[in-house]
Amino acid sequence: ISTAFGNVDVDYCHNPSSMTSESDYMGFVKDGIQASTHQMGRITPEVDTLVEHLRDALAKVGKSGRVIHIAHSQGSVITWLAAKRLTVEECRRIEIISFGGAATICTSEFPFSRCINYYGVNDPILNVVPSAVKALKSGFSFGGGLEQEIIFLASRTGDPMTDHGLLNPTYLEALLWEGQRYQSLYLSPLGKMVDGAFVAPLASSMAWFPNFAYHVTRRLFVAILRILMVLRDFIRN
Repeated sequence: ISTAFGNVDVDYCHNPSSMTSESDYMGFVKDGIQASTHQMGRITPEVDTLVEHLRDALAKVGKSGRVIHIAHSQGSVITWLAAKRLTVEECRRIEIISFGGAATICTSEFPFSRCINYYGVNDPILNVVPSAVKALKSGFSFGGGLEQEIIFLASRTGDPMTDHGLLNPTYLEALLWEGQRYQSLYLSPLGKMVDGAFVAPLASSMAWFPNFAYHVTRRLFVAILRILMVLRDFIRN
């Protein structure tokens, strides 16, 4: 994951799985049962740990920084429960990227700066996520702006259990794409300058600043700065 995101530090908040291997079907069933209890709103120590983990991460990046939170499988429903305990201001500084989640997390429910939910169409987790199944059957992708928030991926393996794995081909392709997006937005020198000096303060000062508006504004500032730099060089020459 660190390599995909430009070798940045990755902090883990691990929830142990009952699966002893990727082919452990009974372990998968046990995880599904536990996830179902979470879906019913049961607060467990894992939820408290994640809330603390996210708040520590927010303190680490500072008020102008962003936390990119990646969740997988049961971790997504734990994230969904943790989100209920975060403040609006805290949510606005967190992006959620979910893979094969036991719950969908959308900006229509929580004021996160960005939510994206990836599901393999062959992933057995869909059996316990009615909102994702509804989106798949209707062909409709939910979104809190111009960006789709539930995206379905064609199977890369043909095997449901393998498709559910985060680092297996189906989800890995999307994870690598998210890594490229992160690097282009947050690791390029010009992008970091624009984000820190203009867009992040603007977003934090407004009561409603959806994800698509954030990125459109950011790109506009980048384009303006590039034009000014070209004009400066032209005048000098």
